[in-house]
Amino acid sequence: MLNSLSMQDLSAQSHALSSGVCTSLELTHTLLKRIHARNPVLNAYLHIDDEGALRDAAKSDARRKHGKLLGPLDGLSLAVKDNIDVMGMPTTAGMATRRARMATRDSFVVRQLRQAGMLVMGKLNMHEAALGATNDNPHFGRCENPLRAGFTPGGSSGGSATAVAAGLCALALGTDTMGSVRIPAAYCGVVGFKASFGKVSTQGSVACCRLLDHIGTLTRSQRDLALVLPSISAYDADCPDARQVPVFQALQRPRFVAASDIESLGVTLDVASAYRKALTALRQRGDEVCEISLTDYPFGRARRAGLILAEADLLIEHRADWAQHPDLFSPDLARFMRHGEQQTTTTLAQALQVFALAKEETERWFEHGDVMLLPTAPQCAFSFETPAPVNQADFTAIANMAGLPAMSTPLAAEQSQLPSGLQSIAPMGHENTLLSLHLNGVCTA
Repeated sequence: MLNSLSMQDLSAQSHALSSGVCTSLELTHTLLKRIHARNPVLNAYLHIDDEGALRDAAKSDARRKHGKLLGPLDGLSLAVKDNIDVMGMPTTAGMATRRARMATRDSFVVRQLRQAGMLVMGKLNMHEAALGATNDNPHFGRCENPLRAGFTPGGSSGGSATAVAAGLCALALGTDTMGSVRIPAAYCGVVGFKASFGKVSTQGSVACCRLLDHIGTLTRSQRDLALVLPSISAYDADCPDARQVPVFQALQRPRFVAASDIESLGVTLDVASAYRKALTALRQRGDEVCEISLTDYPFGRARRAGLILAEADLLIEHRADWAQHPDLFSPDLARFMRHGEQQTTTTLAQALQVFALAKEETERWFEHGDVMLLPTAPQCAFSFETPAPVNQADFTAIANMAGLPAMSTPLAAEQSQLPSGLQSIAPMGHENTLLSLHLNGVCTA
């Protein structure tokens, strides 16, 4: 029974604890047993804190017994991408240069979730320096997609998606610079979410690109987001990128916008078919779906602009290690670093101009409706032996550039096929609309 509960979502596990089906200690023991059994194959966790998780689970059970529960998240499991600080644990950012870097305090989001009673199971594998979308890490080993051996879970938050999909935690934190939460969510068949830029503090995380970085969540259901977002979206006055984002009420019947020409935007046949079926299902139940052409927006140019800015920030974030230990950077990351060194101020200024294009494009979308629907990624998960598609982040990067909330929910796949994701993007401050979207019969979570 507990083993099957570990594969249920955060909400179901919360109900199981509150109804006395099990204790936090029992559930945590089961999760740790699953982690130690499956992690040697999946390589989702880089660090596992058995002692700390069991200690905090016992504390949660004691609070519950004495009527001092901290809320619906109390006693539930959390795992954290290894570029987000957890006190007493390493923060490697997937880099050989940072193997010995131990966090001396929790990041803001981890602290908020601990205050809600969550317990940290450990730290999760990721693509080196968060710059990539395969999680084939040269220093810590590749993380496997739990749905198909030998296939990527996506990245850079691949360990986070794998851990949630495999039932190795109920909630995982990841970082999303151009889609690094939503892409692995799509590849692994789970839900990935990022809020408006600045709504969730990035304090205590290793930067990839400060203008694009978000800390986001991976869960097994959309409904779990309502449990988590209130804790992680508290305003952090100590984070220079934090914003007082306005909060709008959820729209009960939002009008959807979609791409009329999705087949011409580099998507595979499987993804295009799943996307079209989702739009048909929405229309059949009575939702308004307005299709517009997206061929004039330079998705590829925007992706390249994001990479240019990320390269510049990585040179700042890792300047000491790059100067002293360039041999510890993988050939791929070293190539990005050298390319960043060659950029001119003109190139950087041109990259920044693409942000204005992203905002103009999304404003055009919302003239036709309230929520834009796109495939999360142009393809499903692919074999590690296959060259990584350059366009993986084409549909996700625009939400980072425009600072908009976005969510990936898994689309039903044909038998033997891997899942794809349906990405929902809303105007800034409209997180509640995304959380309340009724996607039953369209998506699987």
